[in-house]
Amino acid sequence: MHIDKQILEKVNEWLTPTFDTKTKEEIEKMITTAPKELEDSFYKNLEFGTGGMRGIMGVGTNRINKYTLGKNTQGLSNYLKSICW
Repeated sequence: MHIDKQILEKVNEWLTPTFDTKTKEEIEKMITTAPKELEDSFYKNLEFGTGGMRGIMGVGTNRINKYTLGKNTQGLSNYLKSICW
């Protein structure tokens, strides 16, 4: 199976020391056993909408996890700071 270059770039970023060992192990397992799931987990960034963040829990940019929640929390904090100060 061919995986898009942009998806592989995101996957490789998540395999760096920035991310915890368990997350990297899950990604490495998906690379060999579930390439379609890997592709779905990284093909886009999970969106924050009017209902907040909704989606499947798991590893990747298109899943709810401590990294995507942290990124969105930081973005909301930056926005609130910009309008309040």
